[in-house]
Amino acid sequence: MSKWKLWADVIIGWLLIATVVVFIKVAIPRLQKRALSNDPRVPAGVQWTALGNIWGGDVSALTSSADGRLYAGMASGAIYRSLDGMSWKLLSRTKSGQGVMALTATSGPMTVIVRAVEREGLQVSDDDGQTWRQSGRGFGDDTVTALGQAGDGALLYMATANHGVYVSRDLGRRWRTANTGLPTLSISCLLATTAGGDRLFAGTYDQGVFVADTATLTWKACGRDGLPQAASVTALAWDASRPDTIAAVISHTNVYISTGGGATWTSAAELPQGSGDVSAMSVIVRPSWQLVVGTSSGSVYVAADPLKGWQVASPAMRGFGIRTLCRWTDRTLIAGTSGGVFEADAALWKWTDVSTGIQETEITCVVPDIRILSRLYVGTTGGMYVSHDGGTTWGRTATELDSQDIAVIRAGTPMLAGTVREGLWMSTDGARWSRVAAKEISDDVLALVPYGSESGVVLAGTSLGVWRVDLVKGTATDSSLGLKPKGSAPQQVAYVEVTALATDPTDGQHLLAIVSGDGLWESANGGLLWKGVQITDRPMLGSSADLSWLSSVFIESSSKMYVGSMARGIWSGAPGSVWTPINKGLSRIGVYYGSVQALAKDGTGRLFAGTSRGGVFVLLPGETRWLRMSRGLSSLGGQTLTVGTDPGVLYCAMDSMVYQCRIP
Repeated sequence: MSKWKLWADVIIGWLLIATVVVFIKVAIPRLQKRALSNDPRVPAGVQWTALGNIWGGDVSALTSSADGRLYAGMASGAIYRSLDGMSWKLLSRTKSGQGVMALTATSGPMTVIVRAVEREGLQVSDDDGQTWRQSGRGFGDDTVTALGQAGDGALLYMATANHGVYVSRDLGRRWRTANTGLPTLSISCLLATTAGGDRLFAGTYDQGVFVADTATLTWKACGRDGLPQAASVTALAWDASRPDTIAAVISHTNVYISTGGGATWTSAAELPQGSGDVSAMSVIVRPSWQLVVGTSSGSVYVAADPLKGWQVASPAMRGFGIRTLCRWTDRTLIAGTSGGVFEADAALWKWTDVSTGIQETEITCVVPDIRILSRLYVGTTGGMYVSHDGGTTWGRTATELDSQDIAVIRAGTPMLAGTVREGLWMSTDGARWSRVAAKEISDDVLALVPYGSESGVVLAGTSLGVWRVDLVKGTATDSSLGLKPKGSAPQQVAYVEVTALATDPTDGQHLLAIVSGDGLWESANGGLLWKGVQITDRPMLGSSADLSWLSSVFIESSSKMYVGSMARGIWSGAPGSVWTPINKGLSRIGVYYGSVQALAKDGTGRLFAGTSRGGVFVLLPGETRWLRMSRGLSSLGGQTLTVGTDPGVLYCAMDSMVYQCRIP
C-alpha cells in the first residue's frame, strides 16, 4: 500500500468522524428544535397554548437568612429563593439531579449559599447559586444531617451521620473537626443558641444530647436526667425569648422539654394517635411563645405548654409529608412539604400554598369536568388541582387524601381519585373525600372504568390486579381471575400491576387491560375471567419478539383497537385477529418518539398520540402516516393526552404545564 493511499484513508476516516460529531452536536439539536412544529398537512391554525402552571414539589430543606430571604432546597436538586414568601425564583440545580439535603445562606454584602447534596457532600456558592465549588474533603461518602451558622455566617457548623461535627471560620473554604468530648460521631441535628453565651447543641443517633461552648467547642453530656437511655435525638428547637427552654424529639415520636438549659428533661404530652412521625419542629414567639411540630402525615400541632397538651394547627396539608419548618419573621411559619411550600400566620394558623414559581410536580392526568366545560382537574405527584377558568389559574383540592400522589381521576358524580400507596377515594361534592374499600384496595390505584351499565359500580386497575368496586356499598371484590398465578393462596399477595383499562363502547362487558410487563389482556364477561391477547411482532435487530411492555390502549370498536408500546410504537387490531404496526412518521432522523404515553380520538375520527420524547402526533382518517403537531409546546416530552368535553379541544401535559389545542 502506497503512503498516499494510507494518507487518503486516514483523511477519509477523520472526515467521517468529523461528520458524525457535527451531526450529533449541530444537526440533531436543530432537528429537535424543528420538531417543535407541525407537518405541512396538519390543518392550519393547529397550535398548542400553554395554560397555567401547576406548582409543587418535594421540599427537602428550608432556611431563612438574617436579612429575611428564604431559600428552598428540593429533592430534585433545585434551589429556589423568595423575597416575599409568596413567589420563588429558581437559582440553580445540581448537575447530577441528586437532592439538596441541607441548606444555609449568609447575609451581608456577599451572600454565600452552602448546600449538602445527597451522596456528593458539601458545596458552596459565592455568586447567588450560579456556580458551585466543592467544600471540604471526604464529605461525599457521608450523610450531612445538618448545617448551621452563627452571626453573619462567617462561622459555619456541619453535622454528619458518621464523622461527627465540623466547623468552618472562613465561609466554608476550610473545615476542621470539632469532636472533642463526643463519645459518638453519629450526629443527627445541630442547634446554635446565642443568649447568655454562644452554645451549640448536638443531637445524636444513640447517645442523647450534648452541648459545647462555641469558643472552645469541647462537648459535654447535656443532662440526660429524664431522657430515655441511649436516646436517638431526631430534632432540636430553641428561641432566644426563652433561652433556657429546649425541645427535643426522640426517635421521631416523642417530644421532650428542658426548662433548665438541658440539665433536666420532661416528656411532653403525647400527640394524637395516628399523627405520624414528628418530622420537623420550630418555635413561634408571636402573638405568644408556641412550640410547633410537623408530622409525616401532614399534620401540624402547636403548644403554648407542651407538657399539658397540643392543638391542631389546621389539617390543610394532610397527605403532604412535612419535611422541614422554618420561621420567617416572629409570627410567620414556612413549611416545606412533599407537595410544595406552605405559609401560615401564627395568629390564625390558616395555611396557604405559596409555591408559585416552583415547578417540580409531575402531572399524571388531565381530566375535563363532564358537566362544566370551563372546569379542569389535574392529578400530579404532589396533589390534585382544579381550575374553574379553563386552566388559566389553578388551586389545590382534595387535601384530605392520605396520599397526594394522584395516579388517576374520574370526574362526575361521585368523583373518584386513585392514588399511589393509599388506594381509592371518593367525593360526592368535590370537597369532602372518603376512602373506598380500604382493606381490599390497599395499594396503588392506576386505572378506573365504569362497569357496564351498572350505576355506582366501577372497575379499578391496581397493583394487586383488577377489582370490582360498588361505590354505594363501599365494597370491592377481586376480579383478577386469569391475571394472577394459578394456585396462589388467597392470603398470598400477588402483585399484578394493571396500568390501564378500557371498555368497548358497543359492549360494556368487553374489557381490555394492560398488565405491566405482561402485555394486553381481554375479558368478554365484565372482568370475571381474563385471558392474554397475542400481538404478533417481528424480531428487531436480532431480539426476540416482545410486545409485553405496553403503555396505553384505546378502543374504537370491537374490531378496531389501538395499543401504544414503550419501544415498538403503535399497533392496531383486535383480540383474535392479527395486529399490525402503524408507525410511519413517528420516528424522524435525530428525534426518537420514545414510548407512546397516551392515545385519544376526536369526533371527526382523528387519532392523536402523545409520546415521551417525540411530542404529539395525529393520524388523519384514511391515512397511514402520522403527522407531527407540536407547534407551541416547550418540549417533546408529552405525558398525558385527552380530548375535552368539547370534542374540538385537546389537552396535553408537559411536566408542570398543561397545554390546550383547538382543532378546526
